[in-house]
Amino acid sequence: MVRSLLNGRFANTSFCIFDPQGKKRLSRSGRSPGSLVGRRSQAGDESIMKEMDRIAARYKSRNDSGNASLQNFDTFRQALNVASADQRLLVAVTSKNTKTLQNLRAAFSDDKIVGRFHVDQIDSKSDRDWQKVIEGESKKPGILIIQSGQFGLKGKVVKQLPEDASVQQIKDSLLQSNKKFALTEKRKDYRKHVFAGLRQGIYFKNAIPYGEDLDADGVIDRQPRRGRDK
Repeated sequence: MVRSLLNGRFANTSFCIFDPQGKKRLSRSGRSPGSLVGRRSQAGDESIMKEMDRIAARYKSRNDSGNASLQNFDTFRQALNVASADQRLLVAVTSKNTKTLQNLRAAFSDDKIVGRFHVDQIDSKSDRDWQKVIEGESKKPGILIIQSGQFGLKGKVVKQLPEDASVQQIKDSLLQSNKKFALTEKRKDYRKHVFAGLRQGIYFKNAIPYGEDLDADGVIDRQPRRGRDK
């Protein structure tokens, strides 16, 4: 997918807007949202946001947003890591109860909540050992609000809701937990964060090889060694 958006190159980021079916491209593609207006994006760039609004206006919602699909990661391990990187609370769903999922969808259609959390639906097969890296969880099925650790390898439960929690209870718990989280979570400095991870020997094995292929030869570029290669 990334190579198709970057003319055969592979990089750590790519950007493009697709139609709701995820098939038709609605914008040019590039390394950043700046590709929408033909240049690099800048923080708070109004021209980019206006272009996004223009495209979005062509696709009005046809159904109740309360019936929208819930976000779900490939594995809990991945969900915990992404939540840490994005500095968001992770909502883990351990219940298969239909009413629980309906209430959660309804809660996540609220403008104050949508886009502010990550959600993962725990799967018994792919997430068999998820409880080993979490503190404070209960074996009762329900909804867990989890704060990821500094490097996304561990986490702790800050709030647990039963599977019969109402839509309002879910909303209130999410907003209260996020308010507390915002007061204690400091924005990460990328360079300092990376160096801290290196010092502690932190390594997250990914399904995709690390590195970039900027010459589009199909092979990840060799990292230059400082002082020897350029």
